[in-house]
Amino acid sequence: MCEVTGRRPLDEIVALLDIAATGDTVFVAQHTEAAVQTGHVFGGMVAAQSTVAACRTVDPARPIHSLHAYFLRPGDPTHPIELHVEITRDGRSFSHRRVSAVQRGRAIMEMACSFAEPEPGLRHQVPMPQVPEPEDLSPDWEVLRSFSDVVPTLTRPAPFDIRSVGNHSRVSREHGETTDRSLMWMRADGAVADDPVLHTALIVYASDMTVLDPVTRPNARSMAAEDVLPATIDHAVWFHRWARADRWWLCDVDSPWAGDGRGYARGRIFDRSGVLVAQIAQEGLIRLPPGQP
Repeated sequence: MCEVTGRRPLDEIVALLDIAATGDTVFVAQHTEAAVQTGHVFGGMVAAQSTVAACRTVDPARPIHSLHAYFLRPGDPTHPIELHVEITRDGRSFSHRRVSAVQRGRAIMEMACSFAEPEPGLRHQVPMPQVPEPEDLSPDWEVLRSFSDVVPTLTRPAPFDIRSVGNHSRVSREHGETTDRSLMWMRADGAVADDPVLHTALIVYASDMTVLDPVTRPNARSMAAEDVLPATIDHAVWFHRWARADRWWLCDVDSPWAGDGRGYARGRIFDRSGVLVAQIAQEGLIRLPPGQP
């Protein structure tokens, strides 16, 4: 059975990211109730644990700058997941790793990661949108409690404090303006130890939490409704600057396309000072109940 503990959500996630090494390139990831969504291991959890595994095989002076993950099968929360890291290249400036998340002999996720040493060169970035400060906004879980058609787990405190700007990113047209864009402040809901890999992994985890929300909004649907069944197909993150997960960052996400039962979303993550620290992209399976458009 999937273990239930009495720890607060963030502490639970941090503990699960402390994966056990069973060899130089093999790690074992455990899961508790905190890592489960709709009966399966949350894909962001598997991606975050795989990120830790890959980073543990690379010189810390060469941080991760991108990852691309494909989710092949749902994760079973009642069984541990083995993380097999393949050292594909260690060059003069770049390193490359492949991670296979395996459960009962079958791959449930494949991830490619690239690492690079910082070096001088051209620099530019887009500006951060002008938005209210997070202290002037309410936590999303408090807002969602006023709606009757959302998944109950979204109305309780979570590992991350998420505060949406304007209309809540997970509600449909009945509750506000319909748009293909969502802006939200996010941070870990508590202090996190000074481990750069841990902070990066937590941002990977969080990047999979709400990125698909704008996909349903132009169609007047809510990703938080119980009749919407989303699943991640693939997920990518580009890291431009290291950032702490326990300090506020702004996530600006939009969805330029949806069709054929799938939806695509992309996002930018800025730290509070306006520095563009990461970008994300994801395609997801968005299935509605039979007979619904």
